[in-house]
Amino acid sequence: MFAPAGTAGVAASARLSWWQPTDRRPRRDHMKIPMLIACALLAVTGCASFSGGRRDDDFCREMAKFANATALGSQREVELLTNWAEWSKTCQHGGYQPGMRFCQWLIDNTSTEFADANIRRALSCLDPGMNYAGSGRVSLSYLTGKIESYHAEGADDDVRIEVEYADGIEGQCPKLKITAERWVLDE
Repeated sequence: MFAPAGTAGVAASARLSWWQPTDRRPRRDHMKIPMLIACALLAVTGCASFSGGRRDDDFCREMAKFANATALGSQREVELLTNWAEWSKTCQHGGYQPGMRFCQWLIDNTSTEFADANIRRALSCLDPGMNYAGSGRVSLSYLTGKIESYHAEGADDDVRIEVEYADGIEGQCPKLKITAERWVLDE
């Protein structure tokens, strides 16, 4: 530590603490501990936008509400389209009331910029133990697929949920289509 001119080094050390510079040069020692705390918190909590294969309970609950409202012998779908360039989202629901509610939830609670995060969130509800779309720590060039589950989180036993998705396809907005079908269970 630098001692101000005309002071004894020992006396100056006792009076000054780590955040008080002893000369006029800018020092950044006072930022080390807050930066370490911030880095530690980020490492522990991760980024909230990416579920990285872990189940997203709110997303799963809303998707199950939509799917469970499907009438016996019918199939319903919603399709979320995101456009990062125009900072917009649209959701198609075909005029189906539970689809309208789910679309409004999707518009309010999904990412416009990171379509792959929305896809990961939906897929995590189909099988929480699987990681179909990579972790949130990778950057995918493009991502397409269609996956279905007869045992999705929160869905009734007679409901099938299908998630179809495309992101990174040149000339197309990213899409996330969620389809629900209810059928008669075998006895």
